[in-house]
Amino acid sequence: MVEQLLKGAIDKFNARVTEDPELAKELEGVSKVVQVEVEGGDWYHFTLRDGAVDGPHKGETADPDVRIIASADTLTKLWTKELRVMKAFVTKQLRVKGSMEDLLRLKRFF
Repeated sequence: MVEQLLKGAIDKFNARVTEDPELAKELEGVSKVVQVEVEGGDWYHFTLRDGAVDGPHKGETADPDVRIIASADTLTKLWTKELRVMKAFVTKQLRVKGSMEDLLRLKRFF
């Protein structure tokens, strides 16, 4: 289930970058590796490079720039907008490790 939601979020993000020249320009030259760690489940990773995201790829990656750690239930609620990112973060249902700039960029997925 998480893999399907992640793929949908990536497809939606890639479409948004294609349709929004301002967003595309903001992401020029940006290269980040993101790892999604599903508690008690599978791990996934994807790469944002020059405004396009490839993936998701199943498994762990070496030295991710951003790590997202949450249960499958929390991730599902985030993607379906049942749960807001800040509430998940404050209630420790969601842990994110990375630079503030990367975290703000990543927020566009939710």
